[in-house]
Amino acid sequence: MQKFMVLGLLGLCTWEDVKRKELTLMYILLFGVCGVCLHLFYPECSIYSMLLGMLLGAAMMLISWLSRGRTGMGDGILLVVTGVYLGGIGNLRLLFTGLMFAAVWSLMLLIFGKKTGKERIAFVPFLLVSYLLMMVGG
Repeated sequence: MQKFMVLGLLGLCTWEDVKRKELTLMYILLFGVCGVCLHLFYPECSIYSMLLGMLLGAAMMLISWLSRGRTGMGDGILLVVTGVYLGGIGNLRLLFTGLMFAAVWSLMLLIFGKKTGKERIAFVPFLLVSYLLMMVGG
C-alpha cells in the first residue's frame, strides 16, 4: 500500500513540476499525514529510520534556504514526506539516484545547447524514475 502511495505522490508531483515548475504544498502534506497514519498501523521501518529519512528532506530545505532558492524548497518538502514512507536508507537511495539522473540529463542538455548553466530543470521526474527503479530492483 505504502509503495503505491509514494508512486502516486511522485507521479502527481512530477506532473505539477513539469507543467508549472512548482509543487502544491497541500498535496504533499496530505500524503505526509497519510504516511504517518499508515506507519502507525503498518510500520515498514523503525521510527528512527523514518526520522532520518525526514531529516534528509529537512537538509534539502536548509540547502534551498541557504542558496536562496537555487534548489527548490518544494523538493525538500517532498523529500521529508518520502522519508516518512521510505526511511533513511530508502530516501537516501531515492535522492542519490535522482541526483545522478538529473546530472546526466543536465549535462546532455548543456552539451546539445538546449539549456544554459543558469536555467532550471524539474527535479521530481528524476525522483520518480529513481523510485520506479527502486520498485523494480527491490
